[in-house]
Amino acid sequence: MKLFYDDEFDAISRAIGESGKPFKLVAAHLFPDMKPESAYARLKDCCNPTGEQRLTFGQVLRLMQFVGQYDPLMHACDETLHARPDRKAPADEAVALVEAIDAAAGTTASFGT
Repeated sequence: MKLFYDDEFDAISRAIGESGKPFKLVAAHLFPDMKPESAYARLKDCCNPTGEQRLTFGQVLRLMQFVGQYDPLMHACDETLHARPDRKAPADEAVALVEAIDAAAGTTASFGT
């Protein structure tokens, strides 16, 4: 992960580049209703500071989830003077889910008494 980004376009481009996924595959994922060539051209334009197209916030979120890289999030944190977050460990998520299920089961069981 890069320490500094020139701008949001740099962060988005880096996320795609570092993922190892082909740019055309990412474009097809973001714009499934478009022909592959058109989706590719649109994503290229979205990554160009002088381009006319921009990704929506939701598209940036989908991009990060799809490529597994979070450079746009880190750039947003840097720009808003927030600390960069750490990823949650899957084990932590599993524990929280089990606790929520246990709490819900306890609530349900108390209705029967």
